[in-house]
Amino acid sequence: PVTTASIGFPDAQWVMSVTGDVGGGGGGTFPEILYYTFDEAGSNLTENFADPGSGFAFAELFGAMSMGSAGQFGSALIGTGASSSTDYVTTGWIMDIGTGDWTISAWLDIFDESTLHYIFGETDVSFRCFYGGVAPAGGVVLRGGGLTDVPVSGLIPGPAVVHFVYDSSVPEVRTYVNGVFQSAVGQTGVDLTSTSDIFKVGSRGTSTGLAAGELFDEFRFYNRALDDVEIADTWNISIVPVELTSFTASVNDNDVTLSWETATELNNSGFEIEKKSVSGVYDKIGFVPGFGTTTEPRAYSFSDVNLLSGNYTYRLKQIDYDGSFEYSDAVEVEIVIPDVYSLHQNYPNPFNPSTKITFTLAANAQVTLKVFDVLGQEVMTLINQDITAGVHTYDFDAAGINSGVYFYRIEANGIDGTNFTSVKKMILLK
Repeated sequence: PVTTASIGFPDAQWVMSVTGDVGGGGGGTFPEILYYTFDEAGSNLTENFADPGSGFAFAELFGAMSMGSAGQFGSALIGTGASSSTDYVTTGWIMDIGTGDWTISAWLDIFDESTLHYIFGETDVSFRCFYGGVAPAGGVVLRGGGLTDVPVSGLIPGPAVVHFVYDSSVPEVRTYVNGVFQSAVGQTGVDLTSTSDIFKVGSRGTSTGLAAGELFDEFRFYNRALDDVEIADTWNISIVPVELTSFTASVNDNDVTLSWETATELNNSGFEIEKKSVSGVYDKIGFVPGFGTTTEPRAYSFSDVNLLSGNYTYRLKQIDYDGSFEYSDAVEVEIVIPDVYSLHQNYPNPFNPSTKITFTLAANAQVTLKVFDVLGQEVMTLINQDITAGVHTYDFDAAGINSGVYFYRIEANGIDGTNFTSVKKMILLK
């Protein structure tokens, strides 16, 4: 086999790596009230990692609310577009911050501005965040609890991270998008003291929650005003979607297997596989879906089979959900045509009900491959056609014939005048 390797997307730029003690990407000190990473795909409970935390230790998902798909660092809360009276996440927390400082942040991948949708909130003091309706185009509004409306733009289409920081000493609410300061809105009379209504996430009251298919992740609620350094430590978005750690190509006869691995992925739609032959032009030959967003190592493979002799070059085109892309380095292989004819023993043997028959051709040839019983009677013709020189494998499915001993025979008449005949025995056990 011929194997070459290349690592990484050469034009990529890597940005900060933030850390946390548990769950998600973390960064800075953990929130004191609520912190959800929504990494429990398949469950209807999501852990509150806040320290000491408020409300339920595990928030419960109701209705069709679910976790999965690709969030900021793994799974995410997935919207349904249904009523918040049926589809919602209940935190178990009744707001008790009062007039003190607070910070809220969330990772959002939202897109439907045609309808009013609520991201989080409660109804007692009518504290809520929403998009659509009177919200600015491409953004959201934070409203209620005595607030002067706090609009934020530049969130749609996502993904993006938004921070709201209420500093009672000014007083004002400062907003940040992807860690960058956007605006400060002066405030008077802010009071987040509820008496009975439980705070909801991905929804609010009985209104319409997150639109179907939209994603919500890394929700944090602090009982203090974060400074600019802490904002930088908690917004967490990387500008590069995929960290490719290896890309290799191996040759087995006239088949090529491409293998690659990633350490992390952000919004990775997948990989187009491109091949260049002696013509010097890359052509797309396949696509392998990505894992969206994940911090777990992922492994991929792709096979390009029945190639003619020659040199081939492969590269990956990694594509984001928004259509942006990055090329990997290239790997090169050489396919060498065998200089002899041969018929290999089928594998497995004995078999039930299928087996593989491999043969090599030293030249382009007219080939017949037939199966006979022990009396010499022809059972079936597997191949009767012109085939190029090289290594070839035929998958023989014997589901329609009885158990027993059979023989398979190849006859190859090469275009260069060479001829080849060979017979092998195989055993079918049912």
